[in-house]
Amino acid sequence: MTNEERKKYRVEMIELCKTYCHIDYDDDAEIVELMFDTAMEEMEHLIPSFDRHTMTSRQKLLACSLTKELYDHREEYQRETRTLTNAVSSMLLKEIYKGGNA
Repeated sequence: MTNEERKKYRVEMIELCKTYCHIDYDDDAEIVELMFDTAMEEMEHLIPSFDRHTMTSRQKLLACSLTKELYDHREEYQRETRTLTNAVSSMLLKEIYKGGNA
């Protein structure tokens, strides 16, 4: 994948995350991008063989869910420890321990 294709894929994924989060304005564009990049870093750290440029459908949904979780609860993450929802935790654990093959 070329650098140009990677940039395009990232833009498409951020737009998908914005749609998933029901964000249809650009006021929070930078924060959504930061949260998406944070989600990608977490997934790279936790999921064996994760490639942010060739995500499976479950990984894309997980990326959107993690981004939404960070976005929706951004104030809470600043104040206290927060846990992920059960659905997001379940998908992440499947990716970590089964490499996305389950």
